[in-house]
Amino acid sequence: MDFVLWVARLMHGISAVVWIGGLIFLNVVLSPLLDQEGASHLEFAQRVRTRFFPFIWFSIWTMLTTGIFLMVLNPRFIWLDVSTLWSRLLVVKQVCFALLVFVSWQASRVNDKLEELTQKNEENSGWREGFQKLIRRSIALGLLALMSAAGMAVC
Repeated sequence: MDFVLWVARLMHGISAVVWIGGLIFLNVVLSPLLDQEGASHLEFAQRVRTRFFPFIWFSIWTMLTTGIFLMVLNPRFIWLDVSTLWSRLLVVKQVCFALLVFVSWQASRVNDKLEELTQKNEENSGWREGFQKLIRRSIALGLLALMSAAGMAVC
């Protein structure tokens, strides 16, 4: 059973790194670089974003299943009990996860609209700015979830 828990923790962590790390890469490295290159690289940026979203959805499902598994098998977990710091941090982490899923869904819809506008060669700067805001919100929520997880590990 220890090996199964170890694998679940590993998969949970790798999924978090892929999801949040990928968003950080898109926001901090790729977007500023392609903005400097000008309009000729907008199609490339769109293809990268479109290609990244399946990784996000795979990470979401992996984190959901492994998270439930790890939560239920943890001896500190008691259904609907928020009397301890550990359980309150778990609630914060779960709320962040739910908000992250919602914001990722919004970002995927905006990305679909960006793809449509890019194919028509229409102006999409407002949509790009909205997409960047959604990515930044996702990063902030992801970092809050990671801090909650770190707090759960030490308490």
